[in-house]
Amino acid sequence: MKITKFWMGLCLSVSLIGLTACSSGNGGGNNAVEGTNAPETGKTGGAVSTEQAKAPGNSPSKGEKATIVFSTFWPDDTFKEAKKKYEAKHPNITIELHDVQADDAHTEAELEKYVTSTNAAMLSGKGPDILLLDMLPSEKYVGQHLLADLSDKLKQDPSFKNGEYFNNILENSQTSGGLYGIPLNFFLNVLLGDEAAIKQAGVPIDDKTWTWEKLAETTKQLAQKGPYTSALGTSPEYLLGEMVKENHTRFVDEENRKASFDTAAFTDMMQQVKTMKEDGIIAEGRFDTYFAPRNINSSWDYLVSLKEFGEQAKLYAKPQAEGTKAGGYFYTYKTIGINEKSAVKEEAWEFLQFLMSEELQISPERAGFPINKKVYEKQVQKLLSDGTFKTYEEGPLQGQSFPVDKQLLQQLESYLTEAVHPGTFQKSKIEEIVTKECKAFFSGQKTAQEVAKLIQNKVMTYLNE
Repeated sequence: MKITKFWMGLCLSVSLIGLTACSSGNGGGNNAVEGTNAPETGKTGGAVSTEQAKAPGNSPSKGEKATIVFSTFWPDDTFKEAKKKYEAKHPNITIELHDVQADDAHTEAELEKYVTSTNAAMLSGKGPDILLLDMLPSEKYVGQHLLADLSDKLKQDPSFKNGEYFNNILENSQTSGGLYGIPLNFFLNVLLGDEAAIKQAGVPIDDKTWTWEKLAETTKQLAQKGPYTSALGTSPEYLLGEMVKENHTRFVDEENRKASFDTAAFTDMMQQVKTMKEDGIIAEGRFDTYFAPRNINSSWDYLVSLKEFGEQAKLYAKPQAEGTKAGGYFYTYKTIGINEKSAVKEEAWEFLQFLMSEELQISPERAGFPINKKVYEKQVQKLLSDGTFKTYEEGPLQGQSFPVDKQLLQQLESYLTEAVHPGTFQKSKIEEIVTKECKAFFSGQKTAQEVAKLIQNKVMTYLNE
């Protein structure tokens, strides 16, 4: 996927259709997905396996021919390359790629169609063997036990034991006590700060352990001595949505289909954000602020982002919510799950290991830090050997080139290894509910308790659909 297609996917806002309440899998509504014979690529509208008509457990013996159906929404050149290389090394395995060809005018409609058909296929037990989960309601799949738990298999992988992956990302990508999707890539969710303005104010910052409350206190000190009065130019509902996303497991239990928004922990968080708004710590539409939230998607993007923010920009970790462990935030990207009812789970796992390996060489300009540390190190070496990097052609610097700063890249690595709080770049249905309903609290129309109860009821309804 090119950077431009990545940003198109990132910005797409669609209300994904949830799984049906009936999960028996034999209803007449699923007939359309049975016996589908899709081409390897470009299968418009959908998703679905040909192999899953086999009874679960009828996995082929080692060395027998097997077909692995791999479903994604976006076509992806990396997966096409992986298919070619893997099939050459394993002549008994066929990787059948299913994706959707959609132009800009029809992307939203095609995505809804894709999600609906994939949901139906998964519930019927005839879904694809491997799924790219980024555009799918994976929390629903986890809650209904439709995805295989990969945690034990990962622990048996010598590469995991030897620390060849960013294990902090893998270990903190677990949900409901298991690892139901492995991210091939991830982003850092951070703050970029005006280091020159902060130094001018002379206010020390320990971003490795600070909380949102500490950020508010720090900003008040900065405002007294420095050039700006606000920390972030954002809306309170957006900030609350981000904080909920970053503390997802604190408020949502997918496996047991429970939510905890009608609690003091959530209403306190709402009040904290409201106070930050009233004190001017956050100010919607302001650009003259000390910090700006940013998703850093690669080592190259990191260097570009610093230049776009300003000449003396610095990366800072986002504050944590009260009561959470220290560490930065990351968003998983290209997260792969394996169908729990797949007849070729072992073969699918071996292919997933290949996707995680260093055999696929990824340019440092491709979106997403690779989960494989050796691939990341090669990307950094490529930047250093090139000596210069070019900014986004469509960005504010219009494709200008700058020298690569080795020290900045060294600083980046500590943030990569210290990220422990997971999230997803796509806005979930739960986040949509939170950001929509909390506006009534921030405008003074409803109390925090009234809004929390409303959010609790709507999220519980969604989880139990």
